[in-house]
Amino acid sequence: MNIEKLVEGIELKNVSGISGQEINSVSFKNDEECDLFISLKSDISECQNDVEKALKLNPKVVVTQNKIDTDIPNIVVKDIRSAMSLMACNFYENPSQKMKIIGITGTNGKTTSTYIMKSILEKAGYKVGLIGTNCNIVDNVVLPSHLTTPDPFELQALMKQMYDSGCDFVVMEVSAHALYFHKVDGIQFESAIFTNITQDHLDFFENMQSYAQAKSMLFKKNITKYAVFNVDDDYGHIFARYCDCKRVISYALDNPSDVFAVNLKVNLSGSSFFVNAMDDISQMHFNIGGKYNIYNVLGCVACSRALGIDLDVIKEGVEAVDYVEGRYNTYKSVRGYEVVIDYAHTPDGLENLLKSVKELTEKRLIVVFGCGGNRDTTKRPLMGAISGNLATISILTSDNPRFEDPNSIIDAIETGIKPITSNYIKIENRKSAIEYATSIAKKGDVIVIAGKGQETYQEIKGVKHHFSDKEIVQEIFDEEKSRNELQLQV
Repeated sequence: MNIEKLVEGIELKNVSGISGQEINSVSFKNDEECDLFISLKSDISECQNDVEKALKLNPKVVVTQNKIDTDIPNIVVKDIRSAMSLMACNFYENPSQKMKIIGITGTNGKTTSTYIMKSILEKAGYKVGLIGTNCNIVDNVVLPSHLTTPDPFELQALMKQMYDSGCDFVVMEVSAHALYFHKVDGIQFESAIFTNITQDHLDFFENMQSYAQAKSMLFKKNITKYAVFNVDDDYGHIFARYCDCKRVISYALDNPSDVFAVNLKVNLSGSSFFVNAMDDISQMHFNIGGKYNIYNVLGCVACSRALGIDLDVIKEGVEAVDYVEGRYNTYKSVRGYEVVIDYAHTPDGLENLLKSVKELTEKRLIVVFGCGGNRDTTKRPLMGAISGNLATISILTSDNPRFEDPNSIIDAIETGIKPITSNYIKIENRKSAIEYATSIAKKGDVIVIAGKGQETYQEIKGVKHHFSDKEIVQEIFDEEKSRNELQLQV
């Protein structure tokens, strides 16, 4: 690609010596061969060191935020993160401009909402790509996902694949980090859904205001056409009031809104309710449990109506979703107890999950959970208190301790639960914790295993060891089934 085309639309401070350069590869990693190297370092001395390492692999051009000493052409840009995203768009010939992009942001509910939107759009006759936490889906091929929102060049490469495969729409999760780091700059969103904001990522954003500000960046008239807000959420209510997008649509269960639901009936395996979408009414069933999942449905209904999709088609799409990996997945033991596996890893996520399950639990609610290491430490005692208040028995365990001592993390959770109840136990080994929960479970009990959901690893000191809550539960259920069959034979 000609370099002039690559930097089109980017605010440049210096472009000397680049004329006529052909760029066939780009990287921001200083140990990769490339024609053009982008240094993301904003500090001048760090940037200089970064570039000097990259120069050993002979790039033709370097792009930086500040001018540095180098013998090769140095493009200097106003904002390096935004420039990288715009270069990625240009490098892959702006695939997002040839499709309609639906963005979904919020602390909780993004993944489930992407699956609902994808299903609705497909029922409406469109071909849809998906980008998110669980996986990326291109032409019905499931590809691994490493980040909720990929880095710009990976993101645009995915979108190029989707466009080449004939996609009309792309439904994608947009994280607060992605917005803060301008990963989606250059993408015009047809519509964006706001689910909620609750405490998370305060190790990075430091306070809720900064976190909310990052989320709000998606809802600007030059970025998003139709904005959809959950106005039962305090931040959503504020965003909706001041949003300058072409159209603003609200959804809620408690507050006045454009789209709402009534006559809710919820159980562990799903829910039914009547949806009023701007005075168009339909009864719907959603095959994943949890009252909070009704919010995810309503957000997608509101978004779909903004896109002009008929409510009968929306109903078909909603009811076609019967499973999202790691999100309120339910399993029943031959011994009569049930297990719910969910990704809930924030205070609000855990509270909503436990409240929802507790309402539907015949006897005891047993909860297995931990908190991730090297992340927001303030949520640990909060989550301990939530489990202490809602669970009959809490089992505190490990959850991706990363470079922290797992027992120290568990002790921090304990400071929240200890003043509330003594009905808890600490079992650092997560497999042993799950096995203990199932060993004490009786008919009518429900075990909630929270925090990891779809993850198939346990990250310990920089190494990802294979681990799956679902696989552990399936192994236990297989053993219980075998024992039960032996007893029947006897």
